[in-house]
Amino acid sequence: MVTVISTKKSAFVALATAALLALAGCSGGGEPASGSVQEPAGDPVSGGTLKAIEMFPTNGFDPVQVFSSTSTPITYSALYGDFLVPNPETGASDCNMCESFTTSDDGATWDVVLKDGIEFSDGTPFDATAVKFNWDRVKDPTNGSASAGFAGQIADTEVVDDLTLKLHMAESNPGFISNFMVYALQWIASPAALEQGPEEFNKNPIGAGPFTLESWTPNGVTKLVRNENYYDAPRPYLDAIEVQGVTDTTQRLNSLISGDVDAILNSDAFAFADAEAAGLSIHKYTFNGGTGLMFNTSKAPFDDVRARQALGYALDLPGVSDASTGGFPSTPTTLFPEDSPFYSDVPLTSHDPERAQELFDELADEGTPLEFTFSMTPGPSSQGAFDAIQSQLQQFENVTVTADQKPANEAGVFTTNGDYQSTVSSMAFTQPEGRLWGALYSKAGASNYSRFSDPATDAALDAAGKTDDVAEQTKQYKIVQERLAELQPYLLFSEYYNGLISTDKVQGVLMYGYTTPRVAEIWLQQ
Repeated sequence: MVTVISTKKSAFVALATAALLALAGCSGGGEPASGSVQEPAGDPVSGGTLKAIEMFPTNGFDPVQVFSSTSTPITYSALYGDFLVPNPETGASDCNMCESFTTSDDGATWDVVLKDGIEFSDGTPFDATAVKFNWDRVKDPTNGSASAGFAGQIADTEVVDDLTLKLHMAESNPGFISNFMVYALQWIASPAALEQGPEEFNKNPIGAGPFTLESWTPNGVTKLVRNENYYDAPRPYLDAIEVQGVTDTTQRLNSLISGDVDAILNSDAFAFADAEAAGLSIHKYTFNGGTGLMFNTSKAPFDDVRARQALGYALDLPGVSDASTGGFPSTPTTLFPEDSPFYSDVPLTSHDPERAQELFDELADEGTPLEFTFSMTPGPSSQGAFDAIQSQLQQFENVTVTADQKPANEAGVFTTNGDYQSTVSSMAFTQPEGRLWGALYSKAGASNYSRFSDPATDAALDAAGKTDDVAEQTKQYKIVQERLAELQPYLLFSEYYNGLISTDKVQGVLMYGYTTPRVAEIWLQQ
């Protein structure tokens, strides 16, 4: 169950959203809203420039490059709008740039009806052909999208008429829509502009969102200005946005505390605590599952379950969490927390150093001592996790881990491509029939980053997705949890943290996906 939290002057307000809520205007499990529950500050007013910092610099504006958990979601929400939006009252997903997004056959196909009258900022129509063009580009592996695995769950996108598409899925996925908002499928660009090539597109990216590009300095500031022809007046409320990317969490937070900027994105627990102490507003939500060490189970050494189990026994996961989060250990012990209707008291791991050494020795005796790489992009969380894992494993014989540094712009890409042995990744999810299916189902494609394949898990996920009976779903998710505990494709060591931190004057913040604020709704107290 998702907990929605906003902190205002050190006062926490928690909103528990109900599981299995139906979509308003859509069908299937909804991605629960993470709306900021701020104290009322009056009606929205227009005007002002929001100064913000994202977690990575913008290296271009093509939606095929990104998904919201790892990249530049303020910029992309501004340029392209939000196809689906969270509903803070129901916890479901509402159509924003569509009229409906429904399935009538348990997720084998999905029917998408677009809103009439939406145009890109170049005056070309935001129609079914344009949407298909974008989704096909994300799916095309030659484009290298971090979301290719997710888009690959769509076998074919059929244009029925100018405003209607039918998605034919590679495998029935009744929870597809609950995953939708996390990924680049949210963001649709003008095909005419994209066909001009990447260099021209980056000079003049065209979307149907609330803002357009005024200027961009690579590794510097991106300035976005109000789209006067935006279809959803009186939004946007802001006149402009100035946004830059900074990978260092402390630097982002110091810029906010000093008043240089109004808002920052954040995924580190220590920054939320420091921001609370500074009296800043926090807009975040927590998930089921969590973040942890993920193994590529499709190739050596972690195609051998004993290698994964040995690390599960060897590692003190709260210690890894402490190092990764800057002193805020919060290791999930079960897949669902105790307040979830799907909770089962099945421990995910068992710390047993003696058994770990036995397995390390067993592998070494067979001629394959455990030697593996840990792939990571820049940032204190991954570095802290690696340092802790490496330090802990030095207590054992016949096991060695080395760092495999990846550039920031490869976040999400190397896991989609399977170009790693181990890494830190999220198996965090809201509604389990979406993200959990994509992460663990053997036929989910490249969205199953660990390449995990287990018939018993598949059967349980299928059964859970095809019933609305909570008791039966709980039974099936218990099986999933038991299989995870035995086969260990992930070692979860931390709750999943993501959100936006702002000053008091930033109002109307509504988070969705993993780290995306709905930019059209933000306004500034004057």
